[in-house]
Amino acid sequence: MHGPAEYINSEKFPLDRPDSDDWKSLVDQCKSSLEETGACILRDFVHLLTLERMTQEADQSIHQSHFCKDNHNVFFEDDDNSLSVDHPLRIREDTSLNSIPYDLIDSQDALHQLYNWDPLMNFLSSVLGHTLYRMADPMAALTVNCMIEGQNHGWHYDESQVTITLLIQKPDEGGLFQCVPDLRKNDSDNYSRLGTILNGSDAGVVTLDVEPGDLLIFAGFYSLHRVTPVKGGKTRYVGTLCYKDEPNVMNSPEVQKLFYGRVNQG
Repeated sequence: MHGPAEYINSEKFPLDRPDSDDWKSLVDQCKSSLEETGACILRDFVHLLTLERMTQEADQSIHQSHFCKDNHNVFFEDDDNSLSVDHPLRIREDTSLNSIPYDLIDSQDALHQLYNWDPLMNFLSSVLGHTLYRMADPMAALTVNCMIEGQNHGWHYDESQVTITLLIQKPDEGGLFQCVPDLRKNDSDNYSRLGTILNGSDAGVVTLDVEPGDLLIFAGFYSLHRVTPVKGGKTRYVGTLCYKDEPNVMNSPEVQKLFYGRVNQG
């Protein structure tokens, strides 16, 4: 396999044939799924051989990953003691994971090449209905999140309206991607229902059936979500591909320091 067009299941996902009826039909299917459920899963997006290569490349790079442990609210905001102690914004979630940043992912790695493949970005732009740009941040543009036994990602929302992830390897147990679709609205954070979820209710919680090789397009700005604790000896690897609505988007030095332990402003 010599490039992204060979990495993906191009018969099923003709991303490099934007003038074809199949491409247009795929865009329409993804749009409908996002509107109806807040998520679109492109199953078996990459070939098995690509998955094996991506797993090997993650195995080779995990020693360079940065360990991040945080206690946060769903918006990753500082605690506001002007609010009542039981307010949902004061409920803290624990997150611990390792992250391989973009500047430590080799340019010849399959995931790096896929992220920089224009047909993928152009396809996603059509699905979302506006032009996307690769994030300019040299560490956050593309990451591999690595979770070993006991690690998890607590309930949270994303800053970006839509998040693109590729599951590379599942753990032996746990590591489930769970969400509450469309909990948040443009005009409401729905604190009442948010509070019930954060206090342990599973009403409306959906576990997405995501398998290795699946590309997930997910409305993480509106849908509360988490990854449950990983169990067993196999590492959970997920590639996160960051595209933005505007060019030249960077994280602040403070955010870089928190998530990657250092600063790289390019």
